Amino acid sequence: MTNLTEKDFFFCFTKKLSIYLKEEGISYIIKARSIKDNAIYTVYHKTDELQRALDKYKKLTR
Repeated sequence: MTNLTEKDFFFCFTKKLSIYLKEEGISYIIKARSIKDNAIYTVYHKTDELQRALDKYKKLTR
């Protein structure tokens, strides 16, 4: 069994990016609210598919 760490997850605090990922067919694991500043964020498992979508998003928003 593999132990998961924080490095295995992508924490998204940007609503626009979260919507984009959903449109790309990538689902978050959990949606939560930060205790620190009450901001809503989503958490994704890091995968090659997620990385490709993040790379694509980065190119689109330059």
